[in-house]
Amino acid sequence: MNRFSIRDIENLTGIKAHTLRIWEQRHGIIVPKRTDTNIRYYDGDDLKQALRIALLNQHGYKISRIQKMNEEEINTLLRETADTGFQFEYLLNNMIEATIDMDTRKFESLVDKYIRKFGLEQAVEQLFFAFLEKIGVMWMTNRLFPAQEHLVSNIIIRKILLAIEKQAAKPDFTQSTFLLFLPEGEIHEIGLLYIQYQLQKHDKHTIYLGANTPVDQVALVCKAVEPDYLYTHVTSASSDFDINSFLSRLSEVHNHKTIFVSGSMLQKTQITTSFPNVIFLSSLEEAKIAIYNL
Repeated sequence: MNRFSIRDIENLTGIKAHTLRIWEQRHGIIVPKRTDTNIRYYDGDDLKQALRIALLNQHGYKISRIQKMNEEEINTLLRETADTGFQFEYLLNNMIEATIDMDTRKFESLVDKYIRKFGLEQAVEQLFFAFLEKIGVMWMTNRLFPAQEHLVSNIIIRKILLAIEKQAAKPDFTQSTFLLFLPEGEIHEIGLLYIQYQLQKHDKHTIYLGANTPVDQVALVCKAVEPDYLYTHVTSASSDFDINSFLSRLSEVHNHKTIFVSGSMLQKTQITTSFPNVIFLSSLEEAKIAIYNL
């Protein structure tokens, strides 16, 4: 069973812990459970309730009004509120609920409906990244089981892979060739796969090595296929991963090639050395511009 602290609920709903305590004491809403040793915690059902109530409250519904509603009335109001921003947050909440329940059918249905309506690129750049940011809070604090994260991440990966296959681009070997890989210890492929999709969209030739690739294996492939560029993405590699050491070795081994590096770790870690052949892409927009201009 997933267990959440009041700080977890605060981070996932945007409702301050102080406000959550007031709701509990004055309105009897989102009441935590207690362990045998009297430690307060919230379970998956409490989180789902908190997400729904917080969404309504943040869009103008007073807690005194919400308190008087039963579950069916709350769910009806959530479904029927027409505001676009509200419905987007409601969709994110439903995806989180499906993740907690490990309900892959519901999760995939939500994703497929969004892709049909808005297309893959908007799904990735707006929906998937927003969702992954939210569950990243749960993942980093060990509030989400690895199985839960893997189940939904693999659904997202399948959707991107399907889009890559649907492009069905004929290899044009007059175009630049990119070797894509994740560093050793890095297993989160969604960002790199989307870069592959963008590269192929712009008729670039891609060679995809994927997750957890040692630098010496990258060198081995480079020697055989001679790509024009290397592209790597760093999100949350293993705890002993040193990005500066990794970049130093990569830059030295491939000093005659341009290396593109993107990923959220660039914002979390200080790069202490200058690498003349490394181009840092601090956002998806920067990555797309770089690809377009090559």
